[in-house]
Amino acid sequence: AFGRLREIDAKFSIYKPNSEVSRFADGRLSEDELSDELRMVIKECRRAEKWTGGHFSAWYAGRFDPGGYVKGWAIAEAGKAIEESGFKTYCVSAGGDILAASRSDKIWRIGVQDPRDKTKILNKLSISNGAVCTSGNYERGAHIINPKTHEPAKELLSVTVIGPDIIKTDILATACFAMGHKAADFMKSQKDYSVLIIPR
Repeated sequence: AFGRLREIDAKFSIYKPNSEVSRFADGRLSEDELSDELRMVIKECRRAEKWTGGHFSAWYAGRFDPGGYVKGWAIAEAGKAIEESGFKTYCVSAGGDILAASRSDKIWRIGVQDPRDKTKILNKLSISNGAVCTSGNYERGAHIINPKTHEPAKELLSVTVIGPDIIKTDILATACFAMGHKAADFMKSQKDYSVLIIPR
């Protein structure tokens, strides 16, 4: 699992000047020269942008940055590696995103941190199989940009989305944080996904 995460980081990190993503974003690689994985990521980023009405975008800064998609996908890939090794009950936690799986009677108990007080838990979730993803600015500062305004999203303190698919759950958490107070209405139409919104 860690090997797969390192492989994905080497290829998709915008912080590595010679990664495939950096070379594509800088114009050193054309779309015709890309790996099948990067082509898939570009296609899925376009789909996510359309699905969220433009509130999730890999092109928001004028330079291609698929980090918002790749994070959830990388966790899904780590989960696949664990399952291919014969383990069916596991939990992967990475940077505010959690993928939990259980093929037994194991229930994963996941606490949602209070963004106003890190020593407190706002909500306790009980999950057998699914994902929990949180987006907010309270850990890393104003790093989530609203693609519509090109300004940091500031209406909410945090958004936690719970759902069956780690990739979609992660996209929804980011998009909802960017859309601010409109997120509650948007999430009503997302079947099988629920949200906990902490307003500022």
